[in-house]
Amino acid sequence: MTTQQGNHAHANQRAFALDDGAGLRVVNARFVDEQKFDWELFRGFQEFRVLTYSSSADAVIRMLDDYSFDKFECVFGYEGTLREFQNILAFQNVVVGDMRAAIMGLRDERHIRILEKVHAGLAHFRVLRKSIAHAKLYLLSNREGRTRVIVGSANLSERAFSGTQPETLVVFNDDRAAWEHYNRMYDEIRNSASDEIQLPQERIVRAEIEVSDTPVLSDVSGTVVIETSPSAESKVSAPIQIERVEKVAAVLAPRMSGAIPPVRRGRQTITPEIKREISRVRLVKSAEQADSRYLSIDRTNRSAILSGEPFPLESEERLVRTDAEVLSEYFRSYEGAFEGDVAGLQRDYFTLMSWLYFSPFLCDMRSLALLQDSDVIRYPSFAIVFGKSNCGKTSLVDTLMTSMFGLANTLDKRSFTTAQLRGLQHSYKRFPVIFDDVGRRAFNSHGRDMIKDELQPGVAEYPGFVLSMNAEPQSFPDEVVKRSMMVYTTTALPAHDEGLRQKLQGRIQEMRRGLTGHLYRRYLVEIIDQLNEDRLPEDWLILSSGTLSRLISESTNGRPPAWCQGVTWLGYAEKRYDRVKARLLGLLRESAYAGSEGEASSGWTVDNDRVIVWEPRDVFGRRGFDWEDVPSTLIDEDASSGSRTVLHRANLEQFLGTRLGRSRSWWMFWS
Repeated sequence: MTTQQGNHAHANQRAFALDDGAGLRVVNARFVDEQKFDWELFRGFQEFRVLTYSSSADAVIRMLDDYSFDKFECVFGYEGTLREFQNILAFQNVVVGDMRAAIMGLRDERHIRILEKVHAGLAHFRVLRKSIAHAKLYLLSNREGRTRVIVGSANLSERAFSGTQPETLVVFNDDRAAWEHYNRMYDEIRNSASDEIQLPQERIVRAEIEVSDTPVLSDVSGTVVIETSPSAESKVSAPIQIERVEKVAAVLAPRMSGAIPPVRRGRQTITPEIKREISRVRLVKSAEQADSRYLSIDRTNRSAILSGEPFPLESEERLVRTDAEVLSEYFRSYEGAFEGDVAGLQRDYFTLMSWLYFSPFLCDMRSLALLQDSDVIRYPSFAIVFGKSNCGKTSLVDTLMTSMFGLANTLDKRSFTTAQLRGLQHSYKRFPVIFDDVGRRAFNSHGRDMIKDELQPGVAEYPGFVLSMNAEPQSFPDEVVKRSMMVYTTTALPAHDEGLRQKLQGRIQEMRRGLTGHLYRRYLVEIIDQLNEDRLPEDWLILSSGTLSRLISESTNGRPPAWCQGVTWLGYAEKRYDRVKARLLGLLRESAYAGSEGEASSGWTVDNDRVIVWEPRDVFGRRGFDWEDVPSTLIDEDASSGSRTVLHRANLEQFLGTRLGRSRSWWMFWS
């Protein structure tokens, strides 16, 4: 190696040893104590600076509304990888949209106070334009010179601070070195890699956020240089935000391909001319993406907002009575037209009505149940209506939604994906989400995991979901049944009588036109008055169904009909397994009993405290009986294997409400 090469290598070695303050940092600290998180951690300070992620927009705005900070600044980051200009535009578009939704979600005129702070220069919001630190920083100070630095794994979000996630925050109180270090980090991120979000009144009140509204394009006179060199991939912990950004980026990419310059030496230079060209791009949204529907309820102030407009809770007695009469007529329409257990169908559909009317409050109940370590399963956020076709599932849900909000809003079943469901949880707030004719494959791929997830979705307000399906009784495993409001029916219109179907459909359409929404407004007010902020109701289902039963009976000047009676949670919970009980009783019939396992190719027998069932498998390895929806507490998993299922006899008898005994040479049931 030449002397010149040696000197060059030595210079490179020295360069590698330089510490510019970037990359993975190690802070030496000392443990003092730990305690449970309390929102009082943020109180007593006048200035607050935050680095968090855009999925936290709602919580950031709520905090700015709840605390009287003289100066407030927030930088929204992105936990994915921003390498291309369309991703930056998409990310900023999502953030601005989230900010608008969060501000408009404030009740009364509080959103005006937030905007006044922004316009007076007291509140600033910025958004990153390249991938940078994953740190979450909270910097607080007051006029007396007190400082507080909070760092850790928790974003400023309702979910992170709910106590339901294993998050940790580290606090430095009045620590000068920590204060200087983390302020320097914050300043470097803010000054070198972020753009300020401008929030004029017209942008907030407008329903759509376009590409031209993104901060990076707001100043068309300046040139922006984008560093596109590859960076290390991160372990994603904010998939919902990333999925939304990727969808917007996918729409932008083909429309911007002609305007965006190629990458040269790891950089893209966006000139004012290019900005003006890109600003002409308009996002073409699907019906679901363009849908700005949502419901927000403030129980404290007894107010509500529906899709950005005040949703009045006042009601007229005359119109409440009109709605009650129309709904009573609707439920009577099943009589004489449907075949089967019509009375049972009416009661089950009234139970669904009680759940649907109460569904805007279920997010509050689930949050409180998680905080109090209570049974969140008792507050199902999914309702599944299934059974034969022609049993009136779709018509019922459409009629109930019309009685609530004046319209039926059913989403395309092709949108039934995990990403869409997560997005709807955030965007619809408390407005019920309706999917009709969901297929079994889509449900198993996307619905099951959503239902099993008992954690909050990261926002304070989120909707209930109604899934209508044509499904066989054995379509749902026990883990879904116990976490959902299940309504199953075989009662239906005669399939061959098309004239009857058309006549009934015409009557129903006429009924819907007579609904005013005033019964639901009265219901909302009465439920709000009966709910406690800090205590779960003893039985939310009897509260809802009892309120509806009373309102309908009072408005129809008589006793409520048999279907319109109060329903307890325990009564419903026991009934939801009726179809499973019937199938088990059919399996364990007298004629299938055998004295021992070897006597027949299939059958069942009793061995002391166990019931043993065996059955052959077909050429595909499937058994004739689907054990998936049988409660797991009945099955001895250790003793069961292959084609042999072993049940706990005592648990089985208790579940069936029937005792297994012997009569002569065979086993039989008696109640």
